[in-house]
Amino acid sequence: MGFKILVVDDEKTVGTGISRHLAREGYQTFWVRTGEEALEKIVQEDFHLIFLDLNLPGIGGMPLLERIKQEFPEILVIIITAYGNVEMAVQAMKIGAFDYLTKSSDMEELKLLVKKALETKNLRKEIKSLRAEINRHHGNINLVGNSPAIEEVRHLIKKVSGIDHCSILIIGESGTGKELVARNIHRQSERAKEPFIDISCSALPSSLMESELFGFEKGAFTDAKNKKLGLLELADGGTLFFDEIATLELSTQAKLLRFLEQRTFRRVGGVKDISVNINVMAAANTDLRKMVEEGTFRPDLYYRLNIFLIRVPPLRQRKEDIPLLIQYFINKFNNDFHKNIQGIDPSAQKVMMGYDYPGNVRELKNIIERAMIMEEENVITRNELDFFKNRGEDMPGNYPTPIGSPFREGFESDENLSLKELEIRYIVKILKKNGGNKVKAAKMLGIARSTLFNKIKEYRLNDYL
Repeated sequence: MGFKILVVDDEKTVGTGISRHLAREGYQTFWVRTGEEALEKIVQEDFHLIFLDLNLPGIGGMPLLERIKQEFPEILVIIITAYGNVEMAVQAMKIGAFDYLTKSSDMEELKLLVKKALETKNLRKEIKSLRAEINRHHGNINLVGNSPAIEEVRHLIKKVSGIDHCSILIIGESGTGKELVARNIHRQSERAKEPFIDISCSALPSSLMESELFGFEKGAFTDAKNKKLGLLELADGGTLFFDEIATLELSTQAKLLRFLEQRTFRRVGGVKDISVNINVMAAANTDLRKMVEEGTFRPDLYYRLNIFLIRVPPLRQRKEDIPLLIQYFINKFNNDFHKNIQGIDPSAQKVMMGYDYPGNVRELKNIIERAMIMEEENVITRNELDFFKNRGEDMPGNYPTPIGSPFREGFESDENLSLKELEIRYIVKILKKNGGNKVKAAKMLGIARSTLFNKIKEYRLNDYL
């Protein structure tokens, strides 16, 4: 994406002089005379830098600066001022201008100022990316375990991380660590210093997904008071990860396919094609091939995403990794909770080794977290794992309900269950019947997809699906 510069000055010699000189340096430049023209141009184009004269007809330079910083805060503004108005330029910098340039400055000073602005822009992008990475995932993101199954996943990560522009599909049950695999691929790729942005396709209603993904232009719909960049633009240079892609509506699937094939898109309400350079990864916890056969997932999108497939094994298929995972989470929660628990006693570990973990690693993590909160000694014992005994006091996964795990059929007669408990059991039953496909489950339950997502969140059922 080229570095775009707008020059706003009513003096033709100044405006065209700056614009032509910077164009010769390889920048995309535009010149307008008034603040009104500037606002119109800013809506049409994505500018990185604006040279702004404070003495403008119509909308003055200072009010225009305030409006730019309010509506387009990502754009850097350099004030153009006469030698005697430096104090006014300094005042503009207090409002948010990046720097100022006097009209008596030579072109070499102009070039250095633009270079400084470009470096600042890139630095801000890198800082934003690093902060997002820290906020999204604390600590080590290595895959824990040394089983043959997880070693195979590591081998595939190493293979594909060296290939750019390769669509990657990650398949596995909920809680197995699909996002962790995606982050490892990104971290080992040449794009490691660029943004990694994930989007949960099930968390947003279809009416918002398109604007979140592609962004929108000002006035595109009733509440579109300002232009908004979508996740595709924010991920430029890096990686965009689609979690639970099976829940995307067919109409959005078609638009995503168009982007994957052409690498261009349009904002909602826009007419201009925008190009970005990103890697795309997607994850699903359901059988996409079966959805293709049923007509609920586009076959062309499936084949476009499935260039490189990674299957993440469920925890029950790599139980030899459980002791390492237990110790990993003990170390993590020792740090989080300021405790000093050394490990887990043999009888407690035996109990945990004998469990199948329908919620996979995420469920194991929740169990250890609860045990760490309850434990008052320096070793986790079976006393902290009473919820494995089917006594109906608690469910694995750290949320209270008197029915035990909803995945255990016939655990208790329905006659003794409350309405809430019956609802949990029935939702789980329908989700299991549909292989975890929330879209199909919502249709079978006769409720809106958003209602089902809210129920899953309320009862924390994602730990088991």
